[in-house]
Amino acid sequence: MQRKTMQSGMSMWGFMVVVMVAVFFVFLFFKLLPPYLEFFKVKTSLENVAKQPNAANMTRMDIASALDRRFNIEDITRVDVKKDLKIEKAPSGRMLIRIQYQVVVPLVYNVSALLDFDHGVESGAVRVE
Repeated sequence: MQRKTMQSGMSMWGFMVVVMVAVFFVFLFFKLLPPYLEFFKVKTSLENVAKQPNAANMTRMDIASALDRRFNIEDITRVDVKKDLKIEKAPSGRMLIRIQYQVVVPLVYNVSALLDFDHGVESGAVRVE
């Protein structure tokens, strides 16, 4: 009778560790997916407002109102336009419309993930308000 000197394959405990790591990353993926999907909607809305023909002549209130309407249609709830909207002068001399916000995603017990989102688009000429 011959014995195998080397075993091949994975033990049950090794397999359980691999499964637990895979489950953790799948759990993390599904917890972080909704804020990222919402951020892509925010980006699209911001770019659409910046592409409007009258964007160069819009005031801060006009831009905030247009974004707020789009956010209501897209069901974007994590962005507060009054607080998170910033209008600045870009290095190119054009108007830079930027949205910066944070989302805290609770994971397990007292462990949370903090996601920072920041997107800006240039549009039209600089307005002095």
